[in-house]
Amino acid sequence: MNGKRNGVSFLLLILTHFLVVFGISAYYITAKPGKEIGIVENLIMSQMIHVVPVMLVILIGHRKYGQEKIFGDILGFRRIKISTALMTVLYTFLLMPLATLANAISMLFVDNTVAELAGDILDVPFFLMFLIMAVFGPFCEEMVFRGAFFRGFRRSGNIFGAILLSGLLFALMHMNFNQAAYALLLGIMMALLAEATGSTVAPFIMHFIFNGQSVCLMYLQDKLAGVLEEELETGLTTEELIMAISVYLLLAVVGTAIALCVVTWIASNEGKQNFLRTIWASRKNRGERLWSVCLIIGIVLALAYMIFELIIFQ
Repeated sequence: MNGKRNGVSFLLLILTHFLVVFGISAYYITAKPGKEIGIVENLIMSQMIHVVPVMLVILIGHRKYGQEKIFGDILGFRRIKISTALMTVLYTFLLMPLATLANAISMLFVDNTVAELAGDILDVPFFLMFLIMAVFGPFCEEMVFRGAFFRGFRRSGNIFGAILLSGLLFALMHMNFNQAAYALLLGIMMALLAEATGSTVAPFIMHFIFNGQSVCLMYLQDKLAGVLEEELETGLTTEELIMAISVYLLLAVVGTAIALCVVTWIASNEGKQNFLRTIWASRKNRGERLWSVCLIIGIVLALAYMIFELIIFQ
C-alpha cells in the first residue's frame, strides 16, 4: 500500500458504508415487523465494511509489491518480544484517562453512542459479544488502520504525518462525533505504538484491552446492580460531566506523559533508538505525498455524513 492506494481504499470504505446504510434502510422499509437486523449481524457487517474494500485494493495491486507478504509485510503482523507485550499492557492502562477525557468532553455536545447500544449489547451472551467486540473488531480495525493505512502512509517517509493521518481516518471510520473524539487520540497513540514496535500486534493488544474492559464493565454493572440501566435512563448532568472532565484532565496529562516514556522504552527494547526524535524530524521529509484526491473526497463524505446524522437525530 501507498498514499494513493490508501486514498482509494478509504473512499471505497466510505462508499461501501453508504451503500450498506442505504441497503439496510431499504430492508427496514420493506421487511415485515419483527425482522430487524440484530446487533451481532450489525457489528460483523460494520467490520466487513472496513476490511473488504481495503483487502480488495491490496489483492488487486499485490503483484506490484514484489516479494512482500500481505500478512507480515503489508499488514505488519510480526512477532514482538514478551517484554514489549507486557509493557504494551501498561501503556494501554496509562492512556485510559485520555480516552475517558475525550469521551466526556464529546458528551457535552453529543450523546454517548456506545451507551445507546448497551441495551441491545446486553441481550447477547457475554462470550459472544466479547469475541466480536474485543477480538474480531480490533483485529479487523488494526489490520486496516495500523496495518494497511499507517504502513502505507509511512512509505512516504513522513512518519509524523502517517501517524496523524491514520489516526484521523480511524476516527472518521466510526461515523459519529462521540466515538470519533476518543478514536482520534487512541488512533494516534496506537499508530505511535505500531511505529515503536514495527508490528501491528502491539496495537491489537492495546485495542483488545480497551474494548475488552469496556465489554466486561458493561456486563458487570448490569449483572451486579443494574447501574448501567439507571445511567442510561437518567444520563449525566452537565455539572457532573464538567467535574469528571476536570478530574480526568489531570489524570490524562500525567498518564499520557508516562505513556510516552513507556512507548519510548518499548521502541528501545525493539531496537529503535531516538524514537520520538526520528518521528518529529520526519515531518520535513518531502517524499511521496500523503494526500490524494480520493482521500480528500472520502474525508469530506465521512464528515458530511456525520454532520447530517447529528442534525437529523439530535
